[in-house]
Amino acid sequence: MPIRPANLATMSATIAGAISGMASKEETAPVRVTFESGHEQNVENGGCRVLETGQGGVVEIEGESRFALFAGTSCQGSRTLASGQGSVRFGTPVLAGAIVIG
Repeated sequence: MPIRPANLATMSATIAGAISGMASKEETAPVRVTFESGHEQNVENGGCRVLETGQGGVVEIEGESRFALFAGTSCQGSRTLASGQGSVRFGTPVLAGAIVIG
């Protein structure tokens, strides 16, 4: 059965989260997520982390790690909105509910 690109992104992010969750916390520094409101949330590596609500969309991610932003508050079964590595600033806020760092 062929794997659809949207499913592949979700699977890759989930696997990355599971693997990084086994690593020690010293290996990857926390990532700072900045919202439209200016509020910042520090996110530790490993697994799926729920983003804080009521702050608007994500406008910036600062850090050196890989990341994936998801539409829902669960990384499994949710649509991947954005993924990448390192620091990034979004021109249009990304309305994400969860993130995987790894």
